[in-house]
Amino acid sequence: MQYTCSTTANTAACFSGSSIITLADGTTKPLSHIRIGDKVLVNQQNIYEPILSFIHAKSDGLFSFLAIQIQSTKSNLSSTIFVSPNHLVFEFDSGKALFAGKFHVGDRVQFIDNNEIVPGEIVNIESTKQEGYYAPLTSSGTIVVNGVVASNYATVSNHELAHQVMGIYRWWIDLFGGSLLNEEIPWMLQIMLYVEQIIRWCGGQTIIKNYIYDGKFEISSLA
Repeated sequence: MQYTCSTTANTAACFSGSSIITLADGTTKPLSHIRIGDKVLVNQQNIYEPILSFIHAKSDGLFSFLAIQIQSTKSNLSSTIFVSPNHLVFEFDSGKALFAGKFHVGDRVQFIDNNEIVPGEIVNIESTKQEGYYAPLTSSGTIVVNGVVASNYATVSNHELAHQVMGIYRWWIDLFGGSLLNEEIPWMLQIMLYVEQIIRWCGGQTIIKNYIYDGKFEISSLA
């Protein structure tokens, strides 16, 4: 079954509060219980970094997410990540970060299985509602959520560019500290959205199409 529906790209929710994060001591916590300074798994090299801040977050209320079910190609391990369609998740084969809403059943993401990075095959994609949303920020700009290697960033398709731009925001955090619950998108990302609006107003639709999430995603299943 496949059909296409739309979402709003500039209201990013990122990850649900129930998302599972791995800590440096090997234990796990729901993302809603993670605090600034907690050291969390951020990539396939088993590197742990402290949470610097939350780009934005809201602890109460139901919000829309994609529920992407992933099956390890190495074992019977499976997982489901609850992520907004415009958030970046790392594809296994290319190593690039792609919008979660652009993945299809059969695509493969970077998946952690027994401390090893393996292809995680997408077997089902559904739309769902989950409690709370959180967008954690780390030094590397990556984080492992429910075993899936994901970017800290959304809306803009280029993870490396977003990470460079957010370097200014991380410098700001070093000076003034990070935020835990902040529903508003940080001023740095607001600037990026304003630039998008200017480019769109000037007729740069091709640029927008290539670099900004278009709000479309597919719901699909192997069944």
